[in-house]
Amino acid sequence: MESTFLNLEKLCKSRSSCRRFKPGNIPESAIEKIITIAKLSPYAGGRKNWDILAITDKTLKQSMANAIEEKIVSATRDMDKAEAAMFRDYGKNFLFFTQAPVLLVPYFRISPVMQALLRQNVTNELLQWERDNSVKSISCVSMLVLLAAESLVLGACYMTGPLIAKEEIGKILALPPGKEPGAIIPVGYPDK
Repeated sequence: MESTFLNLEKLCKSRSSCRRFKPGNIPESAIEKIITIAKLSPYAGGRKNWDILAITDKTLKQSMANAIEEKIVSATRDMDKAEAAMFRDYGKNFLFFTQAPVLLVPYFRISPVMQALLRQNVTNELLQWERDNSVKSISCVSMLVLLAAESLVLGACYMTGPLIAKEEIGKILALPPGKEPGAIIPVGYPDK
């Protein structure tokens, strides 16, 4: 029992966000192992309303980055010059995922349970609570992705900044209506 805890502690202590990746692919079996572990994640509300996409296509990754850059420019149009420059500079942190060989994108279905149960009596507060539960589930999934990647000596990073363009990313990835990306997790061999 103690050795299991020590192994987990060692894994957690060795894990850190990886923002630079070596060129080259990672084995498909590694991606499958990471996703297998992620699917063991707990989820809120007793319903697994999420899944994970594995993206290796460079064109898709670049399309996502372009959408994020456009959203950053759009968001800064009405800012004063100094604030706009600061946010555009900060937004560069949302783009390094393009260098990773694989992106794991956990996404969730916006669950309409409260709407179905309460119909016209549903409040915005309850709908927000329900959406927040989906986001919390994605956080649990993402943590298992990060730990599984670390266990395979791969680097990974939990990114939510790119979600400034979540609608555009959803379209680029052809997510079905009612589903949205909850994070972008680049995975690859760390370039330290």
